[in-house]
Amino acid sequence: MKKAALFLGVAGMVVTMGIGSVVGSASTMTGAVQYHKYHGTTTIKKNYKHFKLTSHQPNSDYKIIKTTSWKNAKLKAGSKVKIDLMASQATQYNWYRIRATTAHSTHRYWVYGQALNLK
Repeated sequence: MKKAALFLGVAGMVVTMGIGSVVGSASTMTGAVQYHKYHGTTTIKKNYKHFKLTSHQPNSDYKIIKTTSWKNAKLKAGSKVKIDLMASQATQYNWYRIRATTAHSTHRYWVYGQALNLK
């Protein structure tokens, strides 16, 4: 209980310091995963095949995390995607929740930031 209160206190400090609004958090591995609202569009880099599309952020507390192939997601290099959520865990790059910009796109996937052309 004390750990949870301490973590919430630190998360509150992060929000007040102007880093962004913390949507939620999960604690596993090398630090707590923090989720932030993120709105934008970008494209997929040419090196996208080195990274996996997952149903949840890999270091989260979800027990079942499914992977999807880029082909099944109908995404490739240069495809435009919308970003609605970002997850950070004290690593150099963040994870982003993306979906295709097509009108019928309903599936959302988590992907490592190195697969995206972020500005």
